[in-house]
Amino acid sequence: MASARPDHSCGELTLPLEAEGIHRIYLGIHATKSHYRGGSSYGQLEVKLTDDAGFRRVGPEDGTEDRDGTTKFGDDEPSLEKVITEAYWKTAELKGQSLTFRQMPYPYNRPEHARIGNLSYVRLVPLNEEEQAQWQATRPTRNTRNLALIFCTGQYTGHTRGTYTFHPTSKDWFKDEFEPFADSDIGLLIFEALRGSSCVYKTDLGSLGTRENVWQEDWVDPLAELTALAHANGMRIFASMRFIGVQFPMNISPIAWAPNYWRHPQWTMKTKEGVPITNLSLAYPQLRQYWIGLLRETLAYGTDGIQLHLNRSEPYVFYEEPVVSAFREKYGEDPRGLSLEDPRWVEHSASYLTQFIREVRQLLDEKPNRNLGVTLSGRENGRPAHYEENHCDVDTWIGEGLVDYLMVTPYLHASLLQHWRSLGGDKLHIWPDLMPRAQTAASYARLAQRYYRAGADGLCLWDGERRSARISEWAAVRQLGHRQNLDQIRRDGPYYYRWAELKTLGGFDVKWSFKDG
Repeated sequence: MASARPDHSCGELTLPLEAEGIHRIYLGIHATKSHYRGGSSYGQLEVKLTDDAGFRRVGPEDGTEDRDGTTKFGDDEPSLEKVITEAYWKTAELKGQSLTFRQMPYPYNRPEHARIGNLSYVRLVPLNEEEQAQWQATRPTRNTRNLALIFCTGQYTGHTRGTYTFHPTSKDWFKDEFEPFADSDIGLLIFEALRGSSCVYKTDLGSLGTRENVWQEDWVDPLAELTALAHANGMRIFASMRFIGVQFPMNISPIAWAPNYWRHPQWTMKTKEGVPITNLSLAYPQLRQYWIGLLRETLAYGTDGIQLHLNRSEPYVFYEEPVVSAFREKYGEDPRGLSLEDPRWVEHSASYLTQFIREVRQLLDEKPNRNLGVTLSGRENGRPAHYEENHCDVDTWIGEGLVDYLMVTPYLHASLLQHWRSLGGDKLHIWPDLMPRAQTAASYARLAQRYYRAGADGLCLWDGERRSARISEWAAVRQLGHRQNLDQIRRDGPYYYRWAELKTLGGFDVKWSFKDG
């Protein structure tokens, strides 16, 4: 068992595997008890085979849910501090290969994430000829790459709850970020390049999250690197945008500054009572053109499209003066006296978001083969959640041919999926999100089958960068484009992860020790 505190700065260790042939690789780790309370799912150590292009994050897989209502272990789930958990990582040819492992690098070792790094053991299982053939059948092909990974960039811009910006200075950093997605059924990387006016690329129009707002020579451009990596690995990449506004009054982190908001307070949304809201309104053409300008910057990188995250930061218009005036002119009535559910108000307020989507479509049509995706809120019992607030007139978008991809999170009801399919036909891609974020391998496979049967032609993963450290679950996720293999994943899933009780630790009996807290 090799372990180290986040502040130990131990460097890398290499373990010769001394094996030849194709093997399954299992990693055993221990969630060591300590004062480090990092609760994120980013991981607790990183691993790499000799032939891998980058390191993989590995972390505890606690809190796992199953869509049938169970947990990973059932009612007898132990404390992770009293067991070693073993997770299936991947299958590989091991001739001449070693395993290199290390502590989590910055920013994944910041106080809000920090955990003790621990690698307890490595288990190798050779494959017989039949198993090797089954493994070869899981390799990605053009027909199986129908998964989209939605990459939240909070670690770069700072999270909305309040953390600092991070500007990588090494191209190897992005090889590590990309490594879990390579050689998988992920065919579309959706990178959140725009979080409001906070930009995860070299921008002339937006904010870089520093007081000087000047690009530094040693920074490596995330959008440029990930675009190159995606294309080199046969993937497409969309730059995505979330309409994050100002965070006020207590959040002082850079994502909260939202300088474009303060430069244009006249564009803010307003309540019925005229009180400002912390987001700007799409009712103003000048704001829409500003967002278009930022999106145009991302397309200059050679990206393949744009994704608008409409499952966050709603509403997009409210009771601003031009919205109220236009409604009064059309209906002779003040909308502020109506309910949010009034059909006339729903249609009127939704028209502003639809107009913005038309303008984004025009931007994309300036060059061929650029696509538009939208991420929507959904629920299991019908139409998208908060329809009256998020102004998503999806039927009109489909009817006008404005959108190419609909990705609904957390759940998409089968009747709504089938309705959209009847409107858009096979040209429309409907890729529901696989929620919750932490599921057993078998649960992922069952959920994928349910959506495929309902008419989905692909699947998406919100916060996919957080899911990949749960390596046994990711081992299933990476092959969910192989529809013919989903039954096999359901059968094999229980063997992807297991735990073994520790008898002693540091010379102490574990069962009867460590009782106080």
